[in-house]
Amino acid sequence: MVTQFLQTLGIAVAPGQKLEIMRGDTVRMHVGFDYRGPALTGLTLRCSIGQRIIGIFDEIAYGHARIDVNKSMDFVPYTAYADIDTSPISPKTNYDIEAKIEEFMRDTLVGIDNVIDVLGVAEFANFAITSYEKA
Repeated sequence: MVTQFLQTLGIAVAPGQKLEIMRGDTVRMHVGFDYRGPALTGLTLRCSIGQRIIGIFDEIAYGHARIDVNKSMDFVPYTAYADIDTSPISPKTNYDIEAKIEEFMRDTLVGIDNVIDVLGVAEFANFAITSYEKA
C-alpha cells in the first residue's frame, strides 16, 4: 500500500488529516511503495488534487516526478514525491488527492478524499466610511 504525506511550507500532515493551503501554494505529495522485478527507468509519478464526483476523480492540479527502480528479487522500499502548483484551484474545502505511477496505474492508483482546504487571497467586501464626527 502506498503511504502518502502532504507537505507545504514545512507543514506536514499524516494521511487522512486536513491540510489548509492558500491558493498558489505548492503542495508536496510524498508516496512510499515496495517494488520487486526488473529495473525500470523513467516511470512517471503523477500526484493530483481534485474532486471525486460520483466515483470519478476530476483532476484540477497535478505534479509529475520521474522514478527509477532497480532490479530486485525481493521487495525493496522506495519513496518519491511530486510538487503540485495549486494556482488552478479555486478556494473551497474538501478537495481530494490521488497518486499513481502512470505506467502501472492499475497497481498503484490510490486516493484520499476530503483532505485539502484551499483558502483564497485576502479579500475585503463592503468597505465604506460608516460615519464621521468631531472628536
